[in-house]
Amino acid sequence: MEHGTVILRANLVLPISHDPLPDGEVVVEHGRIVEVRPRSTLAGDEVLEFGDAIVMPGLINGHSHLEYTALRGWNDRVPFFEWIRGLVSLKAKCPAELWLPSAMLGAAELIASGVTFVSDNTDSGASAEALARLGLRGRVYQEVFGVETEPDDATILRELDAKLDALRQTLARYEASDRIGLGVSPHAIYTVRDSLMRALRQYAREQNLPLSIHASESSEEVALARSGSGSFAEMFRERGINYLHPRVPPIEYLYNAGILASDVQLVHATRAEPREIDMMARTKVSVAHCPRSNARLLTGIAPVYAMRRQGIPVVVGTDGAVSAGSLDIWEEVRFAALAQRAASYAAQPSWRDWIGMLTLEAAKAFGVDAHIGSLEAGKRADMVVVRTTRPAFSGVSDPYAALVLLARSEDVALTMVDGHILYRDGKHTELDVDALRHKVEEMTRHALAEHPT
Repeated sequence: MEHGTVILRANLVLPISHDPLPDGEVVVEHGRIVEVRPRSTLAGDEVLEFGDAIVMPGLINGHSHLEYTALRGWNDRVPFFEWIRGLVSLKAKCPAELWLPSAMLGAAELIASGVTFVSDNTDSGASAEALARLGLRGRVYQEVFGVETEPDDATILRELDAKLDALRQTLARYEASDRIGLGVSPHAIYTVRDSLMRALRQYAREQNLPLSIHASESSEEVALARSGSGSFAEMFRERGINYLHPRVPPIEYLYNAGILASDVQLVHATRAEPREIDMMARTKVSVAHCPRSNARLLTGIAPVYAMRRQGIPVVVGTDGAVSAGSLDIWEEVRFAALAQRAASYAAQPSWRDWIGMLTLEAAKAFGVDAHIGSLEAGKRADMVVVRTTRPAFSGVSDPYAALVLLARSEDVALTMVDGHILYRDGKHTELDVDALRHKVEEMTRHALAEHPT
């Protein structure tokens, strides 16, 4: 269908870059938007009439770990330190062949909630193939770990080079290189030693690759950085790891080390302090906000209101299903919006701001706003249609409020990337999700049969 003219019509078109258009339509040709206009009587090769619905840009999930979808429900430990130790233990029990179907299952869940672009941090690299095979757009950050003295920095950089080459080959094989970009993720300050963090910063600059770093997520991480105390510090002492804490909080350390720049995404920043927010604004980093994961793991509420007041770009991410529970981006943005109001006592960000953080603002943060994020002529045809037929939508005149407060995955009627329909009326067009789900569940049960929940 992407080779002909397709017209999507609904009672409301939400371009994001312009005011809502009642009773409008979007014209698509060859995978691009050619016109956004009031409803016409013109015909195309295919006319999709949705009636009581909102046509809007595809949603952007700012941070996830799709490969861990299979581990949903297997690790409910708290606080954060106990949870991440549990995750490491679970990963060690799982076969490598689990990660691709697991990532594909997570990607399918995102598609069903209207996500067309996902930023994913991966250890195995499986998410690159998952996104490529399912037709999604996105950015895949290859994670790097190295807190002990061996292997040395040069060896780890060679291994990273090889992993990135393999990812590029995978994307080329599926003709997805234009849809999916790559980056590097020095995982966190408690998993990446100082010398390696600096080496990865230099490597990323030389290779023109963006960085994504989990930073200031938990009180345990802050205690480690500030004073060499707490759960992480105790673990390092037990393992004989000589961790030299920087004596400042995590984001300040990254600033002082010259890591922060406009190509850096900080994930969570839940514990960011006012001084650090100044540093973040000065270096033009962006932040991935994953509030349900933060709440579940008892790490707090990120100061999104304060960050945005200083011009820091904030995107909304589901994190992985292993920590958030579901990959429903609507649940995430609703929780984010209400938690910020509760924490800041301010009606900001506005409902419209939150939808911007899922669309055009997020596209700008990832440097892809020339192609996606709004419904404008010339941009790629990445769109979602949200039905507004449930009684809950009745009488809500503000479409942004309706989407933030009411929408859920079950309301998504269509998800389209590059003019290709990936999901329509409850069905994935290119994937047997039930079969995939059963495969993932069977593989996971077999791998973790002896593991206590």
